[in-house]
Amino acid sequence: MKKTILFVGSVIILILSAITFIFIPAIAQTGTANAPVFGKYDGKAIELAQGTPFANAVLSYEDSAKADLARVNAMPQEQQDYYRTMLYYQIYSNAFNAAVHNLAYTAAVKKSGWEPATQQIAREIVQIPRFFENGAFSVRQYNSISESDRTNLKKSIYNQLIWERFSDDVFGSNTKLGTESLFGIKSADAELDFIAKQGAEKRSFDLAAFDKESYPDTEVTAYGNEHKELFTKFALSVITLDDEKEAKDVLAKIENGEISFADALSYSEKYYSNSEGKMNATYRYQLASSIPAEEDLTAVTALAKDATSGVVATARGFSIFRCDGDAVEPDFTDAALKDTVKSYIKQNDSGLIEEYFLGIAKNFAAAAVTDGFESACKQFKTERIAVPAFALNYGNASVYGSIPSEVTQLSGAATNENFLEKAFSLKNGEVSQPILLGNNVIVVKLTGVQTDSTAENKSSLASDLSNYDQSAAQYALLTSDKVENNVSQAFFKYVSPSRSN
Repeated sequence: MKKTILFVGSVIILILSAITFIFIPAIAQTGTANAPVFGKYDGKAIELAQGTPFANAVLSYEDSAKADLARVNAMPQEQQDYYRTMLYYQIYSNAFNAAVHNLAYTAAVKKSGWEPATQQIAREIVQIPRFFENGAFSVRQYNSISESDRTNLKKSIYNQLIWERFSDDVFGSNTKLGTESLFGIKSADAELDFIAKQGAEKRSFDLAAFDKESYPDTEVTAYGNEHKELFTKFALSVITLDDEKEAKDVLAKIENGEISFADALSYSEKYYSNSEGKMNATYRYQLASSIPAEEDLTAVTALAKDATSGVVATARGFSIFRCDGDAVEPDFTDAALKDTVKSYIKQNDSGLIEEYFLGIAKNFAAAAVTDGFESACKQFKTERIAVPAFALNYGNASVYGSIPSEVTQLSGAATNENFLEKAFSLKNGEVSQPILLGNNVIVVKLTGVQTDSTAENKSSLASDLSNYDQSAAQYALLTSDKVENNVSQAFFKYVSPSRSN
């Protein structure tokens, strides 16, 4: 199971099967009467006490997280507490979920009347490497642990075998009869045939993409010149208070000469200014977002140098503005200003960029039809990307395979109905109309259709569907009304956030 520094297995997939008799001496010699409770299943407490399924799962996860913990310990000291806490929280959370599975599955098996034989428990004990000596099971090594530890070990194995009985009966065991697992839910041949046929046909494409981030400076400059007033920059200071009456009192004192504007800055909230009262965002379009009323905006931007405004209702609070200098007309040869204009277009007029590239892509598609896709790519200075064959698969369901992730221009395509409909409606050799997809406008050409063997697909589908069954069962169990999950509260109450290894 793949792990990251923060997650010791992000998904529980029959997690108790990964806890096969890892024997580690007790967490603590705490009696169950005082054991910390992390939640309940069907009214039964899930306790952190020696020998409980929860405690055993914690120990197993701790053991499997040694490499993650080593990476945390190699971090700068100031980061270690945070990441160690996150790592241990995930350990306890996964262990709680494992304990819920254990309790639920154990209850179901016990209700059936089945239980492991004493001989079966013994067979498991003699296979535990902890008790090996010279390559074989050693009674001496087994007797070296305390009687209470031997009792807890037998109890743990007993619970594990019960859990395995449930897992094998419901989901199938590793033992095969032909191609089928012994026991467990089976997939009907008709179901496998249907799914295999759905994913059998795959299509490959040539793709050309026009990235909206490459919107040219000439267009940006043209837009700026058409909307100069938006990018005029004003030199302003501001005093902002939350209460309108208080703002009017401060303005009266300034006008009466009782205090200066600079003195009044001490009353100000710094919603729009730096510590010296200077406005942070002073392009006209930025001021418009702070000053909702157009008449107020016009009055503020018309202030003469050193003049002070009245009290103005702003987006947050009530403000008094002072003009510190002349407005600066935009110079669109300045690279920083061009970046500002481009950001403005992307946020407030993004349709303009889409229309620009849709127009280019439409011309490209026409050229691809008449001159060929490769020739059109050269003509429009874009790369021809060969897309490996994939099946029509909305949402990237694992049973059908996914859209090739290495083709970054197709990011988001799996849930884009417009793309899937247009791409999978093409005839062989046909070129699509432009498709807006994420940050690109793309054009695709169908280059081939292949049909995989359904027999090969069916061989892997049974395993995939079994995994779906297990995932569905886990989700249903962990979201059941029978589960009371108090891991967050209990973890921060009983487990040290900076617990050492």
